[in-house]
Amino acid sequence: MSITIQSVRTSAFQCVKTWASRRFLARIQRITHRMPVELRRVEPGRIMVLAPHMDDEVIGAGGTLALHKQVGSDVGIVFTTDSGGQRSTSGQPPIRKIRQAEARQVADRFGYEIIDVLSHPDGMLSHHEVALGKDLAGLIASWKPDEIFVPFPSDHHRDHQATAAALAIAIEARGYGGTIWCYEIWSTLWPNVEIDITDVVDLKREAIELYVSQVSGMSYAESALGLNRYRGLKVRVPFAEGFYVANSADYLRLAEMLCEI
Repeated sequence: MSITIQSVRTSAFQCVKTWASRRFLARIQRITHRMPVELRRVEPGRIMVLAPHMDDEVIGAGGTLALHKQVGSDVGIVFTTDSGGQRSTSGQPPIRKIRQAEARQVADRFGYEIIDVLSHPDGMLSHHEVALGKDLAGLIASWKPDEIFVPFPSDHHRDHQATAAALAIAIEARGYGGTIWCYEIWSTLWPNVEIDITDVVDLKREAIELYVSQVSGMSYAESALGLNRYRGLKVRVPFAEGFYVANSADYLRLAEMLCEI
């Protein structure tokens, strides 16, 4: 399967019209409902997390990442934007500096490696998908992850969509054969795998709340854990994180389909 030059150049913003159609909803539901939701345990491995912004990694998958650290996994984070789109309060350092310090605090507290902080502009990532794809291809080749976590391609934020599209470019460039775990941030997905995070839910809350600059104006912890409680109903546990898990070939097919005009 090949991602065409036209589909690579098509921005996530241009894809929105296709995503809004009934045809899209029917097709994506058909793909994601092929298997029932499976409650899994995490297995040790090398886990690369692609986070468009500094806090996405813990809002979407913080409980699962905490469990990975408990079983001895190597967890590495790649931030795909500079997280500098938000205005700083008067007299404070640039917001990107504040958020980088918060991300480092979270990484140190929970034992994550920050693999890279890419300099692509927050809020404009859809204009840099090809460049980001090349960046990610190099990082995948050097870090050699067993699993890659990424926002679901239709997540309702264009930086999140662009990160997912860039991963498809990187996968095809490197011939990556690992597993892709799509997580949810600004919109829900149809999960085929859930992870019971009940035992680490307090750690997830702590990780989110360490991003003080973000939670001061938004109840991210309460919102994320509310979704996790809802996800838990399906698999009869108090709290769960939902994912769409795919092999590389299925992820490429999904990414290409979502960018059809």
